[in-house]
Amino acid sequence: MILRRARWRLTLGFTAVQLITFAVFAVSVYAFVTTTFDFDAIEDGGSAPTAEAGFSTLRTALLIAFTGLLLIAPLSSWILAGIAMKPVAAALAAQRRFVDDASHELRTPLTAIQAQLELALLRPRSVAEYRDACEKALEATHALGAIADDLLVASEDARERSDLSFVAIGDAVQRARALLVRPDRVMIDVTGQPKVEASAAAVQRVLLNILVNACRYSVDEAPVVVRIFTKGRWAVVEVEDHGIGMTRYESRRAFDRFWQADPSRATEGSGLGLSIVQDIVNSLRGDISLSSMPGVGTVVRLRLPLSRSSHDPLRSVEATADSV
Repeated sequence: MILRRARWRLTLGFTAVQLITFAVFAVSVYAFVTTTFDFDAIEDGGSAPTAEAGFSTLRTALLIAFTGLLLIAPLSSWILAGIAMKPVAAALAAQRRFVDDASHELRTPLTAIQAQLELALLRPRSVAEYRDACEKALEATHALGAIADDLLVASEDARERSDLSFVAIGDAVQRARALLVRPDRVMIDVTGQPKVEASAAAVQRVLLNILVNACRYSVDEAPVVVRIFTKGRWAVVEVEDHGIGMTRYESRRAFDRFWQADPSRATEGSGLGLSIVQDIVNSLRGDISLSSMPGVGTVVRLRLPLSRSSHDPLRSVEATADSV
């Protein structure tokens, strides 16, 4: 309803603009012709009736054109209003979908907390039973807090970061690996010393999220390989796991908010991770992509623009040759 009212208002506005513009143009043309016509030449032997007939023809033509515009302008304005409203409609649909998905994600841990508390208060219980209920409720609260944090990051429309610094990608990957439960599973291969000018916290969040996903969906004890190198003006990070992999359809949807390839794994995350990663990478003027095969594994490729201090031509050529 809101979109329809907005489209009608835009239609009326576009129609008014077109009619007023043509009216001003028509009056200007008629005034120009009548004021610049040489009446002296008519008095010296010209034909005044012929000139008056020309003016009459001009007036008729302008009136006919204006009448035609009265019929055409509303239709063209309606079409233009529809085109103008498409991005707004898409944004509203995305916002509505985001709110619906967020509500669904938040309802799951809230339901778990409510169920545990109601069960604990249903009848007198032992201290151990109360403790167990509290622990389960606390675990659901932690999950709720994690989802809320992800929602806050995902809802940011602009990420103007004032804490920019020169971040060494190799060191950032090392710090992200140290935060993993099993850091020994991640093997790092660094070529050169690529640096990017970015928020260290943002880069850390991106790398940690990618590494967590790679370890989560890898076959037990299978190593996760991280390759870091420069290629042209880019710092490139490739994270390869040997896990369950994804189909082509799943790969295309991997960056959609709240989407998960296997709904049974919903308790392992909110489905916001890669979406947030993509948003942060875009804000850093980089790009991220992935390629995957079921039963083989997944390769996530992250590219960030090199800082000026990293533009060493010889090193870039060597790294490019190594990566080919």
